[in-house]
Amino acid sequence: MNLENQLEELKVLLVKENTDRAKRVITQLNEISDAKKNRVTHVTSTDEAFACLEVDNYSLLFLDLSLPDNSALDLITLIQKTAPSIPIIVLSTWENEALCNTAIQKGAQDYLIKGEISKPLLSRAIHHSIERKKQLLSLSLQIDNLQAFAKAASHDLKAPLGNIKMISEIVIEEAGDHMESSVREMLHSLPVIAGRLKKLIDDLLQFSMLGQEGLEPDHISLNTAIQAACELLEMQIQNQKATINIGHLDEVYADPDLMMTVFQNLVGNACKYVKDVAPIISISTKNEDQFVTVMIQDNGIGIPEKEQQRIFNPLIRAVNTCDYEGTGLGLAMVKKIIEAHYGKIWVESSPGNGSTFFFTLPKLNPQTIHDSKDQQNFNQISLLD
Repeated sequence: MNLENQLEELKVLLVKENTDRAKRVITQLNEISDAKKNRVTHVTSTDEAFACLEVDNYSLLFLDLSLPDNSALDLITLIQKTAPSIPIIVLSTWENEALCNTAIQKGAQDYLIKGEISKPLLSRAIHHSIERKKQLLSLSLQIDNLQAFAKAASHDLKAPLGNIKMISEIVIEEAGDHMESSVREMLHSLPVIAGRLKKLIDDLLQFSMLGQEGLEPDHISLNTAIQAACELLEMQIQNQKATINIGHLDEVYADPDLMMTVFQNLVGNACKYVKDVAPIISISTKNEDQFVTVMIQDNGIGIPEKEQQRIFNPLIRAVNTCDYEGTGLGLAMVKKIIEAHYGKIWVESSPGNGSTFFFTLPKLNPQTIHDSKDQQNFNQISLLD
């Protein structure tokens, strides 16, 4: 649908407390189309807006952010759950541009500055908001389809692996003593191979599902995420007599559950990739401008320089797969999570001298660092790239 047709068929819900100023917006909306088919419903509160949304369908929502008690932001959140197909344009002032960015983060498509709304600007904002919402809905549908396929494929692939493992164990138990040693060894390897394949399938599913719900960032202490990761790794840490030293940790603005996944992978790797020594892992941070740099140092086998970039790619491993278990997806997941937080990750290492993994995280809500378009990506699709 072209821009003119979109403007002619608009059915708009305008949420604005000041009635006189609402009339000006309605006039501007009517002026952008010669056909004047625009139908504008004006309400003065979020409660009235939600009542309208329950009984009617709208092609666009204009929402004034000056409504009391942050109720406008609450309405955006509610709309994302109850009427996610409606594009939202918020109205504010230059003084409250940070609030506009927060609205974008919560799901609005665009914002306009009151007093500076022209006919071309209004037309473009409407067109872009409608098209952006269509793209997001299309992307969401594709993701749902891929998610359903990944889950089905995972289930169908793991079922025969379970049968292979069970049958091989039965054969070994019933006829193992009557087989040649070479045949018996091959049969003994089948459950191990099946287990590795199952782990690979599970990791691939986790990697494909990563970030489906979007980030839920907050100002958090990394210590909580580290402690949660260590609890999940408790048996590995105890069995290998690993020592974990936690130094100074700055607060960051990040998703706490995803941070736990990051530390679970990095600490788990530091425990695993050692030779003839008990793992010693040191975790600390340093404050650098708008970001915090996290450092995880170990006394492991180290990583050759030529592999230090490749290890963050999916299914790439820098070690002999016979010596160390793994699927090559852990660091790829970590990289995906860190980059979704506008951070970066790298490693400094040499063979035999351990490794130090570095990654950066924002100290504050990235709305103070990036523009509104970036905010929308941060909240909704950054983990899907």
